[in-house]
Parts: sequence; structure tokens; C-alpha cells
Amino acid sequence: MKRLIALGLAITIGFSTICAVVLHESRNRDQEQARRSAVNLVTTIGSEVARNFELYNLSLEAVVDGLNLQGVSQLTPQVRQMLLFDRAASAKDMGSIFVIDKQGTVILDSRTEAPRPESFAQSYFFKVHQGVADAGAYISTPWRQPDGEYVIAISRRVSDYNGNFIGVVAGTLRLRYFTKIFEKLDVDPRSSLILAREDGSIVTRNPFVADIIGMNVSKTPIFKRISESPEGSFEMTAGIDGVQRLYVYRRIGDLPLIVSYGQAVSAIYANWQREAIIIGILLLGLCATNVALIVFLARALRRSAKAEYDYAVMATTDALTGLCNRRRFDDSIELEWRRAQRRQLPMSLLLIDADRFKSFNDKFGHQAGDYALKALAECIDGASRRAEDLCVRFGGEEFAVLLPETSLEDAIVVANNIQARVASLRAMQNGRPDSTPTLSIGVACMVPFQGLEPRDLVKAADKALYKAKDTGRNRVVAVAPEHRTLKVVAA
Repeated sequence: MKRLIALGLAITIGFSTICAVVLHESRNRDQEQARRSAVNLVTTIGSEVARNFELYNLSLEAVVDGLNLQGVSQLTPQVRQMLLFDRAASAKDMGSIFVIDKQGTVILDSRTEAPRPESFAQSYFFKVHQGVADAGAYISTPWRQPDGEYVIAISRRVSDYNGNFIGVVAGTLRLRYFTKIFEKLDVDPRSSLILAREDGSIVTRNPFVADIIGMNVSKTPIFKRISESPEGSFEMTAGIDGVQRLYVYRRIGDLPLIVSYGQAVSAIYANWQREAIIIGILLLGLCATNVALIVFLARALRRSAKAEYDYAVMATTDALTGLCNRRRFDDSIELEWRRAQRRQLPMSLLLIDADRFKSFNDKFGHQAGDYALKALAECIDGASRRAEDLCVRFGGEEFAVLLPETSLEDAIVVANNIQARVASLRAMQNGRPDSTPTLSIGVACMVPFQGLEPRDLVKAADKALYKAKDTGRNRVVAVAPEHRTLKVVAA
């Protein structure tokens, strides 16, 4: 009957595990496909925008070069227009290109021979060139023209032969250029596509929201993440509409522009959720059948004995590492201490601490920290294979190894063996930033006699451990059986 119950449980657990693995891999696959599609999308947009801005910049450079030609001011307005603005229509949705004198007044316009004397003296795209000689091509924040059209300005400085500021060449680009690009893309309505300046100013957004054009979002959590690197991806909930999205972003070439595509997580996992529901229903049906069978058969079993056994295992085993826990340690050290006292044999203890584990946990996360603790536990457990040796997770990132009938020299050998296993593991990790932490080990040995208690052995090992950490970590420090002398024996 026990075999039937075990078989039923094995089928349930096995099928549940398979379903969980399939669903997990399916979810990761959908996420990766969405991320790759988003990367391709922002790369395509970036290439298109960079190419058009390059054409526009060439038009501005041509005007700057033309202004520096001798005698250009003496040309007739018609000839001067042809000379300066013959390439002014190279870029899509380009507005006027105009020349501004050093006072900020428009003196030439690519669309007319008699420009209006409009002033841009207070515009930042004028001031930046007035104050910085090598600002290069500057892209402004967007603004709304009197006709309702949103535009941005691209400007370059004009200097005389001595490098003195004499004006600015600037041109406008209609935001509908970006709108046309975005409208060609097949994106989910809950997703967002944003073009922003690197200072956090919104240039445009799809779906278009007029109220946020020009808004600075540099203080928002999303843009702070975006500003950390030229490109990347992450999941976060948007503050504007409260939608959780997978964001993929990329800086556009050398331009101070960033394109970001945020795809709604609900859209990414829509198919996966349907699959999960179907599999979940099937799994529930199977589980219900097996549970009914197990309940029926379990009535004949001695439940109390099984419960007592399960409790004993859980009560003395650390769930994360599989080593013995502190409760088992306290029971064992009392037992072994009395045995060693009767026979007057040495008893050794290793106290082990993972170096700088809190910083490791803060930097790489608790999941990486758990993996590191498991790896360290395997190294510790593998270094001592005697049946009577006890490897324990002492608490947090601390471990202990209780070695009955073991001299100080033999205990040091075990400690060095642990260090060697950790060093070998770190070598296999090829210097990764998240390599398993090193260990500091304190070793103590005593021959129990009247007046001493097990806690004296723990205190001595703890003292040696702190000495190991104070002297540089990643080393073994041992205290002699008389627990009077500390010495570093390995590093």
C-alpha cells in the first residue's frame, strides 16, 4: 500500500514539475521573443532617425560653409538663396532653415528672400552656441508653432575666421516626421513608444499625448534606469498610466536622443496565460484524482509515525543548504563533548563565515546569495566525509564543522581542504563579478576537562574567526588546544 501511495505522489509531483518547467520555459521564451522584437524595433527607428538627422546636419553645415565664403553678402538675394539653401530639402518633414545674427535676429530664411525679423535671442538653442564654441549640432526641446505644428530645432554655431561668435544656423523639423515612423509600426495599444532627449525632455510619444511633449521626466524611476547605460531592457510600472511594461531602450548613435519602447507585460504574456490556464485545469484534475486515491489508501497507514519522522528531519536540517541546522548542532556538541571528556580525546570545531556576504547579497540579489550559500555548503560538506563529522549551517552566512576525536593539525587540514574547494570553484567561475565569496575560518581544539564547557570551544573558534576576518579575510586562523595562542595558518 505504501508503494501505491508513493507511486501516486510521484506521478503528481512528476507531472506538476514537468508542467511547472514547461510553463516557466514558455514564459521566458515569450519574454525573450518580445525583448528581441523590441530591440529590432528601436534599432530600426534609431537608424531611420539618425540617417535623417545626418542629412539635416549636412544641410546646416552647407549653410555654415556658404556663409564663410568671401563676398556672399554682396550676392543678390536670389543667388544667395540658391548658394546657401540648395540642399535645404534633403531631410523629410524639414521646416525652414534660417540664419540668426549674433543678436538673435533672423536675417536669412530658406523659404523666403524677405524673412520676418523674428528674434530667438532667448531660445536655448541660440544661447548654447553663444556660450559654447564647440557645441556641435544641438537638438532643442520641442515647441508648438502658431499654426499648431510641433517642431524641434537643430542648430549649429557660425564663427568668423578668428573663431568669434557671429550667429547661428538653425532649422526646424516637424514632429509629424516621428509620428509617421511610429504609425507604420504594429504595436499593442497598451504599449508606448517614446523619443526623448538625453536630459529627460520628451520629444514625442506614441500614442501621442500633447500634454507631455517637452515635459522633463529625468527624475522618474523609468528614466533613471534608462540613463544608466546606452542601451538595455527592464520591467517597470509606468507612472503616467500605471501599466507594467517591458522597456527596451537605445541611444540613437551620437545624437543626444534616446528611443524607448515599452511593451505591456499583459500583452507579452497573453498567450502564455491561456496556456497556463489550460495546463492548470488539467493538472488540477490529475491532482484531484491522485489526492482522492492517496486519502483512501492513507487510512491504513500509521500516520503518527510518518509525521514524527518528517518532523524530525525538518527540525534538524537546513532547508536551503541541506546541511544540519543549529538545533542539531547544539544537541551533537553536548553529546560529543561528554564522550570526549570521558575518553580524554581532542575535539575540534571550525567556524566559517562568508566574506562580505551582505555586500554580495545587496549587489546581486537574494537569489544569487542563496545560490552562493548552496555552493559554499557543498564545498564545506565535501571537505569532511567521516560519518561522525557534522557540517552545520550555523546561521545566515555562517557555517560550522564539528570534528570529534580530531587534533588541531587534522582540523587545519580540513579547513585548508574547504578553502581549496572554494578556490577551485571560484577558478571555474572565471572571475565573474558574482563569483562565490571567499571564506574566513576560525579553528579551535580542546581536550575537555573539568571546568570547561562546549561553549568555551565555540568561543575559542569564534575568536579565531574574528581574527581571520580582522587580518584580511579569506584565510584560516587556528587557536591551540590551550586556547591561548592565535596563529594564521593559511591564506
